[in-house]
Amino acid sequence: MTTTSAITAAILATAVLLPTRAAAQLNGQNIKGDAGLKSGSQPPPGAYVVVPLWFYSADAVKDRDGNELLTGSLDSAVFGAGLNVVTQKTLLGGRYGFMAVLPGANNRVQGAADFDSNPGAGLTDLYVQPISLGWTKPRADFIAAYGLYIPIGRYENGADDNTGLGQWAQELLVGTTVYLNETRTVHAATTATFDFQSKKKDSETKAGNIMNLEGGVGADFLGGGLTAGLAYYGTFKLTDDQFDQRALALLIQGKNRVWGLGPEFTLALASKKQKAVYGFVTVRYQWELGARTTTEGAAWNVLATFPLKPIRIP
Repeated sequence: MTTTSAITAAILATAVLLPTRAAAQLNGQNIKGDAGLKSGSQPPPGAYVVVPLWFYSADAVKDRDGNELLTGSLDSAVFGAGLNVVTQKTLLGGRYGFMAVLPGANNRVQGAADFDSNPGAGLTDLYVQPISLGWTKPRADFIAAYGLYIPIGRYENGADDNTGLGQWAQELLVGTTVYLNETRTVHAATTATFDFQSKKKDSETKAGNIMNLEGGVGADFLGGGLTAGLAYYGTFKLTDDQFDQRALALLIQGKNRVWGLGPEFTLALASKKQKAVYGFVTVRYQWELGARTTTEGAAWNVLATFPLKPIRIP
């Protein structure tokens, strides 16, 4: 693997997303836009501490025709810490890795009626990825993974201060990064995740299956020390939500979907004197568009990644 690839590989998939139970239907735990440029690439072998921060703001809920249904304000943040490990071992020809992320949230809105609420911060649901496989080819990378969301956050059916979603979820991930030149400095990537939720605790309410697309087009500069480009995401409900009978009158028919688009920058924290990379900082800002039966706003994603052992630059 080249130095450029080693110090700019995309790192992390995390947990949790903001659900709305009534007018905007239900979302799953996968955070919108948590991956972007080089989303289909696995990090180089090593152990990494990851610190994700996600800030989301919305001012409207859109119906299935794109009309504003509710107006107000919704501000939510997800934060946490995790460990991402990529080993030298291989399985099916791919390098084996695993990951766990323990996140918290300052606002876990459970329904459209809570659009202007702020229930307070607390632990939300744990994300564990017991297997990740990565393949590296001269002009493309590939990744496949399985993850599990474990409901450890505070949750009671009908409560207004929930910090978890009260549901288990399984996630399948496949992705690729394609390099558009021989030096692997210009790239296009996309990753698809498929989420399958259980029923919520003490309830017959169940979020439908969800597909998330994340990726982007960009380029590496400064010998791989800077990566910049345009990142996107798309979230689509594949099956209908299921609700308790008491919620049916509030439900707006139509499956959730929304797109996000905006710039992304990743900067390597390196020492030229020591010839080593000590970390990376990724900043991504995306505006939402085309929202249907869900909130529409904008999101900041900030990710700090620190290898336990510095990456040496030849």
